[in-house]
Amino acid sequence: MKAKYILRLDDACPTMDREKWGKIEVICDKYNIKPIVAVIPNNRDLKQMKNKEDPDFWERVKEWQSKGWYIALHGYEHVYITRHSGLLPFNRQSEFAGLSYEEQAEKIRKGWKVFQEKGIKAKIWVAPSHTFDENTLRVLKAYTDIEFISDGIAVFPFEKYGFKWIPQQFWRFRKMPFGVWTVCLHPNEMKEEEFLSTEDFIKKNYKYFIDIEKLKYRRFCLLNIIFEKTYWILRRIKNANKI
Repeated sequence: MKAKYILRLDDACPTMDREKWGKIEVICDKYNIKPIVAVIPNNRDLKQMKNKEDPDFWERVKEWQSKGWYIALHGYEHVYITRHSGLLPFNRQSEFAGLSYEEQAEKIRKGWKVFQEKGIKAKIWVAPSHTFDENTLRVLKAYTDIEFISDGIAVFPFEKYGFKWIPQQFWRFRKMPFGVWTVCLHPNEMKEEEFLSTEDFIKKNYKYFIDIEKLKYRRFCLLNIIFEKTYWILRRIKNANKI
């Protein structure tokens, strides 16, 4: 019943901060961590343009893949065009939520085509800003090989809408008593102290990191329901106190 951990790294793209991504890669290799890496197929987000475009980026993604890292489809352009939250009330900005099935299908087909042309295999979906809706899931089912959704608030992985969901609850590591916990980091934005604290946690707990192929999925159990409801209540209270 010991807690298990998964590392997710967001916003890999040809213009990412290669030095910072190199630092997190060294940590992962040192402790044999196999993270989920959310790769933007066709980045147009100015905030992710940290360096000049790397002509070898896609070869690097294939190297990650060959090491057993899990490459995820991270939207298409990473540009927010609606104010919808979709299925998860994290943020009111989205590349997908609120768009028609046809509009979403066009974007996802294009992103999937990039992965196919570059020789990248992906089974995981990571929505930019956690915002997607049921149309997004229907499109993924129709046009891609995606089987897993890296998102959702729960204690244990679960099945819903015809997909296997790997919950993503935290943005920094913390010791937990039980459950499966995904920590999402954004290497492009990380400061030196964050690399140090990340390595310190992994060094002490690397044996509790789990390969996602070993995860077990269940119905959305009572513990998941209680945790999810509590999480959103506390989040609303926290946001209200900021006003």
